[in-house]
Amino acid sequence: MSLYDLTSRPGSDASFTLVVLHHAGGSARGYLPWAGHLPSDWRLLGVDLPGRLPTPAGPVCRTVPQAVDHLHTVLRPQLRGPYAVFGHSMGALLGYELVRVLEASPHPPSWLAVSASPAPHRAGARGAADRRTDWPAERLHAFARELGGVPEQLWHHPRLSELVLRTLRNDLAIVDDYGGRPVDRPPLRTAIEVYGGDADPLAPADRMPGWARHTRGAVAFHTLPGGHFYLFDRAAEVCARLVATRRGVGQSVG
Repeated sequence: MSLYDLTSRPGSDASFTLVVLHHAGGSARGYLPWAGHLPSDWRLLGVDLPGRLPTPAGPVCRTVPQAVDHLHTVLRPQLRGPYAVFGHSMGALLGYELVRVLEASPHPPSWLAVSASPAPHRAGARGAADRRTDWPAERLHAFARELGGVPEQLWHHPRLSELVLRTLRNDLAIVDDYGGRPVDRPPLRTAIEVYGGDADPLAPADRMPGWARHTRGAVAFHTLPGGHFYLFDRAAEVCARLVATRRGVGQSVG
C-alpha cells in the first residue's frame, strides 16, 4: 500500500486536499499527527514510495523520473477538488518535479510547499564524493542517527535497522540523481511556500532563497526553530501556517 488517507475521511467530503510527500527513509505515515491540527473538512493524503515498511519487498524507485511517475500514477485519480502539495527534504524536490507534471494537467495545484531542502539548482550530488547512497553502512548509520527522524528504539532491532538503512540508501539514490537534472528549465507558475528549520545542517537558511528563481508565482518563506525535522516537533505551527496560506489564496484560485 502506498496511498494513505491520513484523515480517514472520503475525499468527496473534503473541501481541500493537502498532499504530503515524505523525506528520504521516511513514510507518509509520519504526517499522521498533522491530522489533528488541520480543519475537519481537509483531507490529508500521503503517498509512500515503494519498498518500505510495512511492505519492504518488491521493486523500488532509484531515480527522479521513477519516483515522480509513481507519485503521479497514484495521486492522479485522487485529485478531484482544490489541493496543494507539501514535500519535506527529498519530498520537497519530488514535490517540485510532480508539480511540473501537474501544471500540464487541467487541474494544477493551488500551491506548492517545500520544506528543508535546498533549491533545485543546488540539490543533489555534484560528484562521486557527494553520493551518500554509496556510503558504507557504518557511515550511513551514523549520519541517520545524528540527523534524527527515526525512532531511537528502531536502531536497537537489527532487522528493523537494516530495513531502515536499506530504504534510506534507496531514497538517497533519488536525491543523488537529482544533481544531474537540468537547472535551466522554465520556472513553475505555481506559488511556492518555503519552510525550514533555523538549525538545519542539510538545508541552511542561506540556501533557501534560491527557491524564488523556480517560480513565476508568489514566494513566501517560513523559518521555524529546529533542525532538519523541525516540522514534526512544531506540527501545530506548520499546519496553522498552511491553513493561513489556503485562506490567503482564496477559493477562486483553488
